[in-house]
Amino acid sequence: MADETGIVQGLTNREKQLILFMRELGWGEVRVRVENGQPVLIYEAIKTVKLEEQPVALYPKKNKPKQVIR
Repeated sequence: MADETGIVQGLTNREKQLILFMRELGWGEVRVRVENGQPVLIYEAIKTVKLEEQPVALYPKKNKPKQVIR
């Protein structure tokens, strides 16, 4: 949070937990309950996966183990 001078103070434990949760989620939506300016609960999180425009292999080739010749 920023105080009256605009200097950012250290994050609280709850704020750190929320940031870590969002980073692990990566992409999606989060609904958070806030009390007294602090996150208290994450009600629901919906993980979303963005599909790319680039072509992808439907059945990727499996790597065959190499035979060792002795």
